Amino acid sequence: MDREIRILLDERALSGLLNRYCHTMDTGDNAGWLDCFTADAVYEVGLPNGTVFVDLHGRDDFKTFIANYPVRQGHKHVYVAPVYDVNPEAGTATIETYFFMLAGDATHSGVSSLGRCHDECVRTDAGWKIKLRRVVAEAMTPE
Repeated sequence: MDREIRILLDERALSGLLNRYCHTMDTGDNAGWLDCFTADAVYEVGLPNGTVFVDLHGRDDFKTFIANYPVRQGHKHVYVAPVYDVNPEAGTATIETYFFMLAGDATHSGVSSLGRCHDECVRTDAGWKIKLRRVVAEAMTPE
């Protein structure tokens, strides 16, 4: 297959992976969310004040985290402006995105946090998976 076409198809699949991550996390589809990651994945989230909010290493950490993640009506993860760097021959990719988290209820809504995300992904027999996710929250609204 032509390399440029392979990259375009990979970028489309990686976009689907990011969207699946958001939808599964927001709807409580824990198995679907876990399926976005490799078994040995690392997931780190830093807060604006420099503290670590999430530091997951491996499947057991991921299962515990998502089992305790509060699914709230009106809370949505959104990733925008992805920049892909795909190596189709190696089956690897990095994605740099901005994110924001929408939060609200029947009386109000707004952005509750925003920042940057760095993903390192690998192509597997089951499709693209996230091997490393580093999230840096740059701003948060006090609850």
